[in-house]
Amino acid sequence: MEFDQKTIFHPKFWLTLFVLMHTFMFAIWYILGPFMATDADMTKYLEEEIGFSTELATNSAVIDAFLEDGFFLGIMAMSIVPPFLATAWLLEGRSQALMTVVCGGTLLFMVTLGTYGDIVIAGADLAPDFIIGFLMAGATIYSGYIRLED
Repeated sequence: MEFDQKTIFHPKFWLTLFVLMHTFMFAIWYILGPFMATDADMTKYLEEEIGFSTELATNSAVIDAFLEDGFFLGIMAMSIVPPFLATAWLLEGRSQALMTVVCGGTLLFMVTLGTYGDIVIAGADLAPDFIIGFLMAGATIYSGYIRLED
């Protein structure tokens, strides 16, 4: 069996792969956070990862605010799943190609802003997960682009 670029870069594959990775490696954990994280877990996170003082990290209002914001972020992250799945499985031809480019552009926008926030604002190092996001965005955009004339 011979594979060409249209076989490897098929919109159904890249859009569905993004949805699975995005949902199970990111979004679902933010939604479940308030139901799974204890105050001790949050205090440790706020002290070690965020750098809050012990007084601030043990404040129940601060803990609740972080959990609430995480839940909201998870809900917002899950809201992009339906259009990606609809593009992959309900559209065909040029319409699917155009929407795949749009979905890939959305992914590129999210990854770029997320990377900027983590590296420039929060001072994190460039990690492999950032690179994976850019590769996913590029592959998704390309899978739509090569089908624009179909």
